[in-house]
Amino acid sequence: MNRVENRRVLVVDDAPAIHEDFRKILAAPAPSPLDEDEAILFGTAARPVSVSFEMDSAFQGQEAIEKVGVACRADRPYAMAFVDMRMPPGLDGVETVERVWSVDPELQVVLCTAYSDYTWTEVLTRLDVRDRLLILKKPFDPIEVYQFANSLTTKWSASRQAAFKMNTLEEAVERRTLELSDANIIVQNSPVILYRLRGEPSFPLIYVSHNITKLGHDPDTLLASANWTQRLIHPDDRVKVGEAMGRVLEKDAQGASIEFRLCTGEESWRWVENRYVPVRDKEGRLVEVEGIIIDITERKAAEEQIAQLARTDGLTGLANRSTFMERLRQSFAACRRGAKLFAVLYLDLDKFKPVNDTFGHPVGDALLQEVAARLRGCTRESDLIARLGGDEFAILQCEIQEPANAGELASKIQRDLVRPYTVNGNDVNISVSIGICPFDADIADPDAMLAQADRALYRSKEEGRNCYHFHSDDLDQEVLERVTLGNELRRAIQQGELELQYQPQVELSGQTIVGMEALVRWNHPRRGLLAAGVFVPIAERTGIILSLGNWVLDQACRQVRNWRDAGLTVPLMAINLSLQQLQRGQELIQSILAALGKWKLSASDLEFDVTEATLAQLKWSQNEVLPKLRELGCKIAIDDFGSEYSSFDYVRAYRINHLKIAQSFVTHSCTDAGSAATISAIVNFARDVGVGVIAQGVETDEQRALLSSTDAHAKAQGFHFSKAVAATEAGELLRRGRIAPSEPHSALQHTADDLLLGSVAGGRQ
Repeated sequence: MNRVENRRVLVVDDAPAIHEDFRKILAAPAPSPLDEDEAILFGTAARPVSVSFEMDSAFQGQEAIEKVGVACRADRPYAMAFVDMRMPPGLDGVETVERVWSVDPELQVVLCTAYSDYTWTEVLTRLDVRDRLLILKKPFDPIEVYQFANSLTTKWSASRQAAFKMNTLEEAVERRTLELSDANIIVQNSPVILYRLRGEPSFPLIYVSHNITKLGHDPDTLLASANWTQRLIHPDDRVKVGEAMGRVLEKDAQGASIEFRLCTGEESWRWVENRYVPVRDKEGRLVEVEGIIIDITERKAAEEQIAQLARTDGLTGLANRSTFMERLRQSFAACRRGAKLFAVLYLDLDKFKPVNDTFGHPVGDALLQEVAARLRGCTRESDLIARLGGDEFAILQCEIQEPANAGELASKIQRDLVRPYTVNGNDVNISVSIGICPFDADIADPDAMLAQADRALYRSKEEGRNCYHFHSDDLDQEVLERVTLGNELRRAIQQGELELQYQPQVELSGQTIVGMEALVRWNHPRRGLLAAGVFVPIAERTGIILSLGNWVLDQACRQVRNWRDAGLTVPLMAINLSLQQLQRGQELIQSILAALGKWKLSASDLEFDVTEATLAQLKWSQNEVLPKLRELGCKIAIDDFGSEYSSFDYVRAYRINHLKIAQSFVTHSCTDAGSAATISAIVNFARDVGVGVIAQGVETDEQRALLSSTDAHAKAQGFHFSKAVAATEAGELLRRGRIAPSEPHSALQHTADDLLLGSVAGGRQ
């Protein structure tokens, strides 16, 4: 019987009136209020509001046994039965259940009784109950009867459907196994290693082709290893591989390629190229990662040999045009396959010809050598510098995060090359014009990319030299603003331009202040007060986030001490942590301990907010800093909960204290039933596991009322209670101890910027 649903119910009782009562109850269903929560939390379809039961009656145990047999033979079995304990003069309830189960072991049974001739110990000993027997004591509650019928018939249908799917799956697996057995013969003789990873943040290895043995590894040992990445990947490459795999977790991630060194069974290293693609279900959830590993050791060795063979510029020792173009083609092709971005910088020395004409070619040649040395000092080992001819140079800047990185390198080169030179006793001054072209999927080929950089260089020369330009005006302006802001941000911390503002967190039941979240602001000398969303992403990309984070942590702790010294109660200070901070591990722990000691606070005074995306990265990289923070006594909150993965595993794995409901759900909660249902589901889940809830971005009384009706003990923050305010005003709020909700601030827009950095270095990932 493959029907999806079976609502057939058998009532076994010697009293006709009881049968009539059951018919009335089962004809008027009362759906459970938990159905929607289950659908939200676990992704199952919500149960229908009305359920139609097919009820049959038996007035004695023997009649019930016969009816169950007839139903099974007709392939229309009952899903469940209500059986009375006492039915004189025939079989009693226990005897009836025993014999019924001998006919249909899958029948779900509710034993109905006011009193019994058996003790419950005797009943449980006599019946092999497993999970198919429930007890219903008289007098009946109609809701209980209905819920028993609804739950047990649903359970019967789900169990039957699961068994059917399992049989189908086993058949499919058997067929697939036979196919793979044939395919494995081909794979074993292939130089390409195939693998599959389960699509969860720790990426367990679930398949690897047998030809991994050619590299000295046993497939079964690798599959059983929880730390297979530590076993295979060179320590210097693990961060790079971890970042690449972490990007697979992003919703729109496509296939990618990365090169790294793989450890063989003989403890030697082979260069490999890892090409992989995410496999998603129809809802877009990551199911698996499939990939291939290609041994490119010989190719790498050949590349090194080529580099050593006179493919360099004889004067400067830099790569020549041929080498540059080869690397450019390789980088271009890799980027097409999903590798990280790169950029081409085309350089031309300003005022070089007068140097040659005035001092002669020997001085000109020596100057070019000094320029080459300074360029090496400006670039990374992974970047390629080439002399294309005369006084023209090119740089292949590898693995950049965004075009602004190329602008930063150009600024650095300009600063270094403009410094005075002393060449063969002669004082020489030059500058440099630079054209930049980052990789773009719309660029036809590597030659076109170099041509774009050349045109950008021509613009720099036209506009007065000693400057750099991108190949588009829009990119020029965007990068100029970012680079300028990044340079100013470095000075802002030392010059006291940053400040913290504080937004209270309140308990909805009485508007009592239960915490403060610190938000960083920048008093920019030209642009005025800047929210975190303007400069935190730049801080993250430039590495300033670490010093910014330390400043925010220290200032937040200092403010807590100041308030307490003034006799104010500060229940909790909320602080966001960025991924870069968490990746520092023990260094972050030491910074927190130092701040707590400096300002005489306890670890329980602080709560650190971490986004779901950051948690996913931490789980993949097996970072243990959050468990260590919990051991210290600090509290942990998942920020913007529900906006990314909503993995409830994180709540248990990291012993989370609070779930901070994403503002997007709160904003639409009064107009969108789905958002309201999501909030209700999160609140119910948090209550079940003993975790607190904080709603972010509450702006209206309607939103507050909805949250209160969902959970009066929940907490909230937002403009409805108070915007982020300066320390003095926050102190006044703490002195009062509670906040009466105000009218919405119509002139203010509450955006993600107001919750972006919290008191920590943070920023969203």
